[in-house]
Amino acid sequence: MALDELRRFIANEIVDLGIPEGALSREDMRRTRIISITSLALCTFAGLPSVVQFLRLGIPLLTVTLLTAMTAAMLNLVALRAWRRPRVAAYVGVSILCSMLVVSNTVTGGFYDPNFSWLYLVPLAGAALLDMRGAVVWTAVTIAVSIAFWILPGFGVEFTSQIPESAREGNALFNRVTALCAIGILALSFVAGQRKAERELADAHQDLMAETGYVQLLMHAAVAANEARSFEGAMRDSMRRICETMNWMAGHIYFSSEDGALGTSGIIHTRDPGLAELEGWARRQRYEPGVGIVGLAASEGRPQIVDLEDRVERGPSVSTAHQAIATAQQKGIRAAMAVPVFVDGEVPAVMLFASPAPLEDRERLASVFALIGSQLGRVAERTALQARMQQSQKMEAVGQLAAGVAHEINNPMSYVRTNLHTLRQEWGELRSKLTGEDDERLADFEELIDESLEGVERTISIVRDVKEFSHNGVVNRDEWQTIALSELLDGALRVVSSQAGPGVSLESDHQGDSTCRCAPNQIRQVFVNLIVNAIQAVGGEGRIQLSTGRDGSEIYARVEDDGPGIDERTRERLFDPFFTTKPVGVGTGLGLSVSYEIARNHGGQIVVHSEPGRGACFELRLPAENA
Repeated sequence: MALDELRRFIANEIVDLGIPEGALSREDMRRTRIISITSLALCTFAGLPSVVQFLRLGIPLLTVTLLTAMTAAMLNLVALRAWRRPRVAAYVGVSILCSMLVVSNTVTGGFYDPNFSWLYLVPLAGAALLDMRGAVVWTAVTIAVSIAFWILPGFGVEFTSQIPESAREGNALFNRVTALCAIGILALSFVAGQRKAERELADAHQDLMAETGYVQLLMHAAVAANEARSFEGAMRDSMRRICETMNWMAGHIYFSSEDGALGTSGIIHTRDPGLAELEGWARRQRYEPGVGIVGLAASEGRPQIVDLEDRVERGPSVSTAHQAIATAQQKGIRAAMAVPVFVDGEVPAVMLFASPAPLEDRERLASVFALIGSQLGRVAERTALQARMQQSQKMEAVGQLAAGVAHEINNPMSYVRTNLHTLRQEWGELRSKLTGEDDERLADFEELIDESLEGVERTISIVRDVKEFSHNGVVNRDEWQTIALSELLDGALRVVSSQAGPGVSLESDHQGDSTCRCAPNQIRQVFVNLIVNAIQAVGGEGRIQLSTGRDGSEIYARVEDDGPGIDERTRERLFDPFFTTKPVGVGTGLGLSVSYEIARNHGGQIVVHSEPGRGACFELRLPAENA
């Protein structure tokens, strides 16, 4: 373990100079490694021995030159680590080497001294550390320096060697050996940097191939989502394509039930007939939220990956799940992944896959399959939207039909109501003249007229609701008024309070300014509908609280009751036209739908807060007058 840590330290902090992966391009990183290896190796295996050699020979100028060059090389590495400019550092490093060699050859005898062979290392360093252009530049510099050392003696400039005569033969051998070592170090550093770059390139290619596979998975999911006509169809097609692309052995889809548990959907894909035993187990299996790989995927909302190794228990009392894991291993399954499918922020389904090999790169795989789950969820959202659009089109047709029918009914019913009122008035005068006759029979006639009038009024009320529902426009804004919601709410209460039984308590509480611009008759109708619904909800005994107020840039009016409350499924359909929980003959199912449209046409909304057994609160929110 300590050896591995040492290797990592050398590779990361010394060879790579502590530069994090991805901070430089692959070529610049290769160049950085060659600079660091070459600088450290030359200073260690050539520079230090040369310092000792020239100290022994008593040549202080060369000793100082070497120490200065070695110090400059180390500072160059520090600058490279800090500024991350490998190309600049390469030129600086070759310049230090060239300058040191020029000084060295000046002191040791010039062109014809064996030390001059060191100068030929300069173009090699330029080629290894830089590129073709660098090699050409430093080759030209080396040729220029060589020519200068060759021709300057002809102009009277002599280069006299400061090496003692007796030590020159040994120093020549030393120069040749160190020069060969330097060339070898440069070659090894170049090869080492190149091979690491090749390994990184191979790893990058492998990552690219894996990423290509992930892109294919996303494409398959997108194609399945676009081509499918139903949510289940998209799930089935996507599961099949994923298993084929990933070479996975099986896939199984679990759907969430009303009690929250996840059970089999009957959608199973396998490519191995020998997995029939596991299919039977999967069809019987149910997962509670947070239990098992499927339950965890549903509760945590992210893909779950497990290896089946070391998960098998032996013995007569092992669970059915562990028996299934053991059977799966016998069939060649080594890993499993559960993928949640999101629809409107919830997880109605989980896809379970079986792999014949352990799953690598789990983090990336999980992120890709999270996107796939989201894509498939959008199919359900799109299907629901299409269903709502179809329902909306149907309701539009129903509204048009209802408007025509209401118009046709309204006219004759108006005649009937007028005639019945006239008959009721004439009957009253006739009854006063028939006093003493068959009073019981006459009373029956009077009751029949009253019942007919009540039926006509009820019919006209229904027709009015239907006409209001079919009219989706907004009242002319010229007819809008500035008025307080508290005034409209109290007015609506006076109209319908007679419908409340003696055991029903009606209370009002108005706080702050509730003024807004609106069509008063329409808003009053909304309040009438809400109060009537509250009265019917509490029955013969209960409490209804009416209140108004202001909340920032909005004003609100609330109608709260302590009735039985509303369950979630009913709340989702409250504003659907013709939906009602009332008995036949009590409601048309249009009151809340009409109220919702009125609120929307006024730039507001109706919000419902309710739970079973805790009453209900209907809140109308509208823009304030001075918002």
